[in-house]
Amino acid sequence: MVDNVFDNRALIIQIDSGSIGMRSWSTVLLAVLVTSATVCGHDADPEMKMTTPQIIMRWGYPAMIYDVTTEDGYILELHRIPYGKTNVTWPNGKKPVVFMQHGLECASDNWVVNLPSESAAFLFADAGYDVWLGNFRGNTYSMKHKNLKPSHSAFWEWSWDEMQEYDLPAMIEKALEVTGQDSLYYMGHSQGTLTMFSRLSNDKVGWGNKIKKFFALAPVGSVKHIKGALKFFADYFSLEFDGWFDVFGSGEFLPNNWIMKLVSESVCAGLKVEADVCDDVMFLIAGPESNQVNATRVPIYVAHTPAGTSTQNIVHWIQMVRHGGTPYYDYGEKGNKKHYGQGNVPSYDFTNVDRPVYLYWGDSDWLADPTDVTDFLLTHLNPATIVQNNKLIDYNHLDFIWGLRAPKDIYEPIIEIIRNDVINGS
Repeated sequence: MVDNVFDNRALIIQIDSGSIGMRSWSTVLLAVLVTSATVCGHDADPEMKMTTPQIIMRWGYPAMIYDVTTEDGYILELHRIPYGKTNVTWPNGKKPVVFMQHGLECASDNWVVNLPSESAAFLFADAGYDVWLGNFRGNTYSMKHKNLKPSHSAFWEWSWDEMQEYDLPAMIEKALEVTGQDSLYYMGHSQGTLTMFSRLSNDKVGWGNKIKKFFALAPVGSVKHIKGALKFFADYFSLEFDGWFDVFGSGEFLPNNWIMKLVSESVCAGLKVEADVCDDVMFLIAGPESNQVNATRVPIYVAHTPAGTSTQNIVHWIQMVRHGGTPYYDYGEKGNKKHYGQGNVPSYDFTNVDRPVYLYWGDSDWLADPTDVTDFLLTHLNPATIVQNNKLIDYNHLDFIWGLRAPKDIYEPIIEIIRNDVINGS
């Protein structure tokens, strides 16, 4: 079924498928907590209540929506900007497909919540690319299942293991099916890199050939040296602790107030931030400091994040902190025997990744810590696959998607890499 909805700026198409000025984050977030509601007769920015397609349309771009069902029954919503505002022609007549995948507790809006001159999705669309934005299960846009409802605890029984196994293949194959192409360019952020590294490490049937190049922003393999909330959880609770679902919620990640207060006090100790800012979940996970944030857009960032995930997924991240590598989800000895045929939890082998990888990482990143990048990723990936290794100064975890320097430092170089790749017939 196709529903066309017109306004005077853009076209949005719903397609249902049954298959397959700069200041620190701390200062700005405090201002948001005080002023993001309607104050003194002035309305809040309308984008705070808009969906990703609505934001795209607001800026005069076409937006398309696709539903795709994973092999295990989750219905994921994909967003697409099929073309931008410039007329770009390509040698073979086909627009290169660029697939962007969000990180932990985020959604497709990550790529459009800055101004068009600053947002990755708009910049790539204007450069002539067919832009697709993915949404992992359990976030704002992917809260459906063939048989389960979010109110069912079984709906939330998954971690990023299932995202790499089911979500990525379903979404990417849908993009290729619709565009009639055999492969695409993939740009992931945070968990969007972890899942792709893991998917490629398990590739036994040549699925990786669908990925022409892999651009990894704030790349994650190990999180041994992580800072923030996940580090606190790993240190605070004993190895034998099994009450994660009592603390964080039985399904969706909804931590109790008392535990978040403990996290806030610990994470914010010694930092020049206000107490109210420390109540923000994204701040506690990703880190606060940035010298390149667009202050006028922060109310929109906060309105759209966190976008949702499962408690099991957060627990998996905590297990990674303790493990020091990239293990599958640990169900305990009995559960592991049922799932993996062995008592110990297996790990992903990143040496199996064989697609061209471009790394973009920051020296101020809490989640993709620079030590984890140098000591784990750069030693576990086959050196022959690492085409570029870009260390960016004064980049925190969220600067890769929202930083004002990201267009020049990251997006424009990637746009040029892909353009040259297509022109040279690669």
